[in-house]
Amino acid sequence: MVEYFKKQFPAYYFLIALLCTSLVFFYMLDKKEKVLKEVILNGKSTNGVVGAYSGTGSGVNGQEANNNQGAASKQNAAPASQKNEKRVVRSSSEGFTRPILLIETTTPAAELSTLDNSLKLIIDAGKQSGKVQSASVYINDMDNDNWIEVNDTEGYYPGSLMKLAVFMCYLKKSEEHPEILNKQLVLDNNVEVPGQSYKDVTIRPNTPYKVSDLFYPMIVRSDNFATLLLNRELDIDELNKLFMTLGVKKMDMQNIRYTITASDYSKFMRVLYNATYLNVKNSQYALTLLSNSTFTRGLTRELPSNVVVAHKFGENVSGNVRQLHESGIVYTGAHTYLITIMTKGQKVQDLADVISDISSQAYQFFKP
Repeated sequence: MVEYFKKQFPAYYFLIALLCTSLVFFYMLDKKEKVLKEVILNGKSTNGVVGAYSGTGSGVNGQEANNNQGAASKQNAAPASQKNEKRVVRSSSEGFTRPILLIETTTPAAELSTLDNSLKLIIDAGKQSGKVQSASVYINDMDNDNWIEVNDTEGYYPGSLMKLAVFMCYLKKSEEHPEILNKQLVLDNNVEVPGQSYKDVTIRPNTPYKVSDLFYPMIVRSDNFATLLLNRELDIDELNKLFMTLGVKKMDMQNIRYTITASDYSKFMRVLYNATYLNVKNSQYALTLLSNSTFTRGLTRELPSNVVVAHKFGENVSGNVRQLHESGIVYTGAHTYLITIMTKGQKVQDLADVISDISSQAYQFFKP
């Protein structure tokens, strides 16, 4: 038996070698097919395989693989105009942490294009009728950070909108120094403040007010006298820090030519909603006061009475040009959205009408 196998060994050796060669061949073929499938499905480039199986090769199979690869690449890679990158805005706090304040997408949302077009029509109609010289709008669906802006490169004098920044600075300061809220301030007789088209009850002169007691008249009634007292005691470093943190051009309290865009101003509202600059308690307090604003000529005029809006308005007069602006967070129940509208024109009432029309159109888009 042993002698028999010795004689047959060359034949067995040949069969074994043939079997091994076959196994290696099919293994390599299967590997190439898997790599090819990955190239076609994911558009990946793999050295040595793409050249053999893409359009650089010959025959129908090479062209088909090339077409499939190109189609897959187009499907997986968004067009340059539709890429939506994100920018993270962090606080400038000291130490080892830098908490996130905002996460901003860099491209307007296609989902809001219908609303964008309708707002442009309203603004164009306002220009043709002479109600408005220019208007800018920023809207953000706060549930998913989808946003649009109209004419957002134009700057406006913010007027009383900046009272919100003053308010936020005091609240921020109070988180480490709560005693500041109890400091008493007194308004002198015959003090002068900028005039207002929309006035409410003001604080009384020669009457002591705690700092915390001045927040309500400044925010809810937009009282310039309360604001004057608070501005006198304002920590300018805290104000500069707020603007720097949000990436907004630094505010100069003495510069009457300071301008801001609708999207930049919206950052103040956004960090309040996110409770990322102030703590949750103070953010809630700030939005509560804003929701009690007595100004009803703009954003809220055409909205249902049960819709809550945390909002602040501001106005400015420069020569024959009037400016009226309003920014607010609208809680519809289905969507929460932020809207900031800035306008210039001849008559403040006409500007209020345009703000109301834009706000109503936005609500119709977002309503339940």
